[in-house]
Amino acid sequence: MTSSHPGRNAGLPVAPFGQRRAVLLLAATLAAALLGWTPAQPAGAHGQLVSSQPAADGLVEVMPSRAFLTFSAPVKEVKEIAVVGPDGSVANGTATANGPEVTQTLWSGPAGDYTMSYFVVSEDGHDVRGDVRFEVGELSVLAPGADQAPAPARSAAEPEDDGPGIAIPAVVLLLSVAVALVLGRRRATRSG
Repeated sequence: MTSSHPGRNAGLPVAPFGQRRAVLLLAATLAAALLGWTPAQPAGAHGQLVSSQPAADGLVEVMPSRAFLTFSAPVKEVKEIAVVGPDGSVANGTATANGPEVTQTLWSGPAGDYTMSYFVVSEDGHDVRGDVRFEVGELSVLAPGADQAPAPARSAAEPEDDGPGIAIPAVVLLLSVAVALVLGRRRATRSG
């Protein structure tokens, strides 16, 4: 079938109305599905520990007077902050939360390994628990090549990766458009 309007699509095949409508409907459905698709939030998307002072796996020369924990979302409630070292607990008083930051006052403690355990409730109501290990001791000069930064603090519930993101719906959309074009050309060549 060719166009009946002079000058408009002159000599070019025109798909029947039903075919055009089906292709447009398919394209609109795919576009709506892509625009409405949002990736599922990983389990670790709730509040999680972003950083701490003392830093995870860090070395400090003397015990600081305060420890700080910074979370990815505001903290609704501090259930417990425990800082334990060679001589037991060095936590002094009750921890306080101000937005995403939790502060715990500390007693001085001897050199050695310490574990700061935290249990807070994030603004969305989910429990956030974990441990930060650090060491109090004499700072030494690092050997050449040993200038690695300490690893960032990680919550036990933190995901290892962010997943496929937008890649899956983009591939589905591209494949669908390709199939629609191939089918449209096949039908056009059959009818022409």
